[in-house]
Amino acid sequence: MPAAELRPNPLYRCFLIVTYIPATIKRVLSFGSIQILFLLLLGCLFLPPVLSAQEYSYVYYNTRDGLAGSTIYDMCQDKDGFIWFATEAGLSRFDGTRFKNFTTADGLPEVEILKLYADHQGRVWIAPFKNTICYYYQGKIYTSANDSLLKKVKLNTVITHITGDKEDNIFLCSVGHDAYLLQTRKGPGKFIDLRAHGRLFSYAQPNFFDRDGLIVSTSDSTFILANGKLQFWSTGALPLKAFVTLHDYDHKIKYIKLPVESLNAYIHFDAEKKQTQTYFALTNHGAWMVDTLHFDHFEEIFLKEKQVNSALIDNERNIWFGTGGEGVYKLVSRNFKTYSFKDSKTSEIFSLTRHGQAMLAGTGFNRMYSIVGSKVDSIDFYKAFSGSVNQTSSNRLVSIKKTSAGNLVLGFDLFLFQKNASGSLVNYVFPIKSIDEIDAQTLLVGTGRNVIRVREKDLKVLDTIWPYRSTAVSYYNDSFYVGTVDGLHVVSKDGPSRFLGKDFPSLRYRTACFARSADGILWTATYGGGVVGMKDNRIIGHLTTRQGISSDICRSLFVYQNYLWVGTDKGINKVDISKPTYPVHRYSTSDGLPSDIINAIYVDSSRVYVGSPAGLTTFDEKQVSDYSRCDLRVLDISVSGLSKRLQPAYELGYNDNNLRIEFVAISFKSGGDIMYRYRLKGLKDSWDSTRQNQLEYPSLPSGNYQLELLAINKFGVVSNPVIIPFLIDTPYWQAWWFKILVVGFAIGLTATLVAWRFSIVQRREKEKIGLQQKIHELEQLALLSQMNPHFIFNCLNSIQAFIINNDVEKTNQYLTEFAYLIRQTMDSAEKGVISIGQEVRYLTRYIELEKMRFGHSFEYTIETDVQIDQVNTCLPSMLLQPYVENSIRHGIRHKRNGQGVLEIKFQQSGDQLLCIVEDNGIGRESARQFRSHLHVEYQSKGMTLAAARVKALNRQYGEPVVIEIIDKTDQEQRPTGTRVEIYFPYKMLSKLS
Repeated sequence: MPAAELRPNPLYRCFLIVTYIPATIKRVLSFGSIQILFLLLLGCLFLPPVLSAQEYSYVYYNTRDGLAGSTIYDMCQDKDGFIWFATEAGLSRFDGTRFKNFTTADGLPEVEILKLYADHQGRVWIAPFKNTICYYYQGKIYTSANDSLLKKVKLNTVITHITGDKEDNIFLCSVGHDAYLLQTRKGPGKFIDLRAHGRLFSYAQPNFFDRDGLIVSTSDSTFILANGKLQFWSTGALPLKAFVTLHDYDHKIKYIKLPVESLNAYIHFDAEKKQTQTYFALTNHGAWMVDTLHFDHFEEIFLKEKQVNSALIDNERNIWFGTGGEGVYKLVSRNFKTYSFKDSKTSEIFSLTRHGQAMLAGTGFNRMYSIVGSKVDSIDFYKAFSGSVNQTSSNRLVSIKKTSAGNLVLGFDLFLFQKNASGSLVNYVFPIKSIDEIDAQTLLVGTGRNVIRVREKDLKVLDTIWPYRSTAVSYYNDSFYVGTVDGLHVVSKDGPSRFLGKDFPSLRYRTACFARSADGILWTATYGGGVVGMKDNRIIGHLTTRQGISSDICRSLFVYQNYLWVGTDKGINKVDISKPTYPVHRYSTSDGLPSDIINAIYVDSSRVYVGSPAGLTTFDEKQVSDYSRCDLRVLDISVSGLSKRLQPAYELGYNDNNLRIEFVAISFKSGGDIMYRYRLKGLKDSWDSTRQNQLEYPSLPSGNYQLELLAINKFGVVSNPVIIPFLIDTPYWQAWWFKILVVGFAIGLTATLVAWRFSIVQRREKEKIGLQQKIHELEQLALLSQMNPHFIFNCLNSIQAFIINNDVEKTNQYLTEFAYLIRQTMDSAEKGVISIGQEVRYLTRYIELEKMRFGHSFEYTIETDVQIDQVNTCLPSMLLQPYVENSIRHGIRHKRNGQGVLEIKFQQSGDQLLCIVEDNGIGRESARQFRSHLHVEYQSKGMTLAAARVKALNRQYGEPVVIEIIDKTDQEQRPTGTRVEIYFPYKMLSKLS
C-alpha cells in the first residue's frame, strides 16, 4: 500500500485540550507561574501532526550476513531450491541459512556478475561483466576452457539478458540487442547467431504461454523463437519503457506506462495454474506491482525510493528484491505491516492496550500513540507537566493499565499519570515498572525502588508494600506478587513475605511480567527460566524451550481465550493452555515480523498487535500463510578428508571409512529452524535427531550401510527423503584365503610358543627349587646366628654364676627356660613359619632369659591388636629375634641413665601386618662406637642374614616385605632409641599360612 500521511483527528485534539487544561491550570497555579501556564496551553493547542506509514516487514541480508556484494544485479532459484545472487563482488548461493560465495578462485571468469538463469537440468547460467558465458553444475563452474559447447560461443559484447525454454534452448541478448541461441539438449549442442534476424530482445520467461518457444521482439514485430527459427506472432514491437502484457488468445499487446524509467521487469508464472500471477516493474524508486486482474494500474509499491534491480518469487512464495548497494530484501508475508512513526526519536514500542476503538502504544520520549485503523495520533506528555520533566529524556511509557472504572493509568520512567473523565493527574514517584489493580479504589504500583499502594482517584501513595526494587507486580489471591531481579516474592496482606524461588528454582530468575488466565492460573514470564504457571502456591505449568517455545528469555505475556501469547527475544509463541501438552505455534522474523525482540503483545480476535524495537506491527493470524516447502539437499560428501563427487551410491576401500556428510534443508520461511532426522542402517537402526547440518562417522567397519536423512521445518513440513548406500570393502585380512593362511601360521606359531613356554616353565621350576634351597640355607644360617656360641656361652656363664652363688632356684629356672627356647627355636626352624601367638611366647621366653642375664636392668611389653587372629596368622620364623636382640644388646645394654624399655607391637595397618620393635636405648650411632671396641661381628652377620631372608621372600611371593629403621631423637636431636617397623602384606602371609 502506498505510504500515506496521517493527521490527528481534530475532535480528538480538542478532547485532549479540554482534558488537559483544568488539571494543568490547577498544577501550574500551584507553582505560581503565569508564564508556565501560557507555555503549557500553547503546547497543548499545537500538538504536532503524526507522519506515519504502514510498511512491510522485510528480512534483510547484506555482506555482513555473508552475501558476496551489496549490489544485486539479478537473482534466480535453481532446480534444487537454492537462490543465486549476481553481485558486483561475486556469485552467491543461499540455502536459507548460509551463503556460499564463488569468485575467480572457484572458476568464474570475472567476479562482477550481471545476469543469471536456472534451466531445467539444474544448471545455473552465469553472465559476467565480460564477453563470455558460463554455467554452474553439480559443484563445478564450466567455461569455454572446460566445456565443448561453450568453446563455440563467440560474443562481441557483454550479455545483458539470459532466458530459455522448457527444452533448455538458451537465449542470450547482449548490449545493442545482439541475440544468440544455445541448443544444449539435441546432439553435441549448437551455437546459433541470431543477428541476421535483426535486433532482438527477449521479453517473456519460458512457459509464458505454455509454448515450446520464447517470445522475442524486433523493431517492428513480435515472434515466437523455437529451434532457432522465428515464428510470427504479432505486429508491433514490445515497448521498452512500459510494462507489457501479451494476450495469447487475440494476439494483442497491452501495456501500462511507468511514471519512472524502468530498470528491469520480473514476471512470475505459476506453473501449476499455468498463468501469470505477479508482475513487477523494477525502478530506481522501488518495485511497482501491477494489478494482474485488470492490468490498468499499479497495485502497490515496494521499497519506495530504493533502487531495485531484480525481483524473485521463490517456491515458498517469498518475494525477494535485489537492490543497488543495499543488499537483498525478503518479504515473507504481505499480511505483516509495521507502523513507522516519523515524528518520534524512536519507533520502539514498550506497552500496548486497547481503549475503545483505539489501540494505545507506549513509546519513548514522553509519547504515546493512538491508532484507529490506519489513522495515528500522537500524544506528547512532556508539555503538560512540570518543567522537571526533561523534553530530551527517553522517558518511556512502560505500562498502560485500564482500570475497572474505565480510567487509563500510565506508568512512565519519570512519573505516574492518570487520565479520567474529570481531568488528568500526575505523581512524580520513582520510575514506574508495572501497574495492577487491587480494587476499584486502589492500585498496586511497582517502581525502580519499591512497591507501593496508590489511591486511584488522586494518585496519592497510601503505603509501601515492598521496600526494594521491583520489576513487575500483580495482585493475586489476596496477596501481592512482587517480581524482582533475583526472582519472585509473595507478600501477604499482614506483612510477611516469602521468596518463591526458594521452593521453585524456575522462579529465581528476573521476573518480566504477569498474566492471569480464565482458569485462575497466574502466569509469570522470566528472563532465563521461561514461563511459569502457578495456582494455589503450586506450579501448574512450566514452559521452556524443551516444551517448544522459542526462548527461555520471556519479555511479555497476553492471555486471549484459551491461548497464552508469549513474547521473547526470539519471536512470539502462541501456546494453547487448554491442552495438557501445551502445543506451541511460533512467529518470528522468518514469518514477517520486523524484529524478534517482543516488548508487548495485544490480541483482539484474530488481529495481533506487537510492540518491538522496530515499532508497532499488526497482522491477522488467520491470513498468515503457513504454506511452506522443505527440500533436503546433500551439499558434500567427504571421504578421509577428501571431497567426493555427489552420486547415488558409493563403494569405498576399507581404508576410506572416515565419512563426513554435509547437507541442508532449504526452507526460506523457516529461518533456519529445521530439525534433521537420520540413521545409518547397518550401524544403527534407530533414528536420531540433530539441528546441525553435517554428520561424521570417523571409523566405520567394513560392510553395507544405508544413510537415511529427513528434514522437518518450522511448520512441520517433512522434506523429501535422502537415501545414500555405502559399501566399504572387506580388507584383505578378512578374505578366506588370508584366514586359512593366518590359521596355518597361528598353528605353527602356537606350537613354537608352547615349546618355548614349556622350556620357560622348566627353567622357572629350576629357579624356584634353587630359591627354596637358598631360603632353607638362609634359615639355617639365621638359626646358627641366633644360637651363636657367644649367646650359648653367655647363657652357660649365667648358669655357672647362679650355681656358684648357690642359687639353685634361679639355676633351675634359667636352665628350664633355656631348654624351652632351644626346643622352640629348633621347631620354628623346621617349619619355616610361626604363628603370632607362638612368636609372642618365643620372644617372651628369649627376653626373660636376657632380662635375667642382665640383672633385670630393663622392662619390656608385647602388645597384639585385638583384630589380629594370633592362631591363624603366621610369620616367617626367626625374623624378628635379631632385631629384638639388637635392641637389648646394643641399645638398652649400654644405657647409663634411667631404666631401659623395650616395646614390641603387632598392629593391623590396612591390608598389612605391622610389627614394631622399639627401644629407648642409646641409638644406632652410639652403638656403632661401642662395636668398634667389642667383638660382636656375629650380630652384624645376623642382621645381614635377616635382610637376605626378606629379599628372598620378596622374590618368592611377589609381595614385598618392607623394613624401616627409624632413629629416635629428642628436641635437641640427641638419640633416644631406635624404632624398627616391619610391614608384612596379608596376601603374602595368607600364602605362608
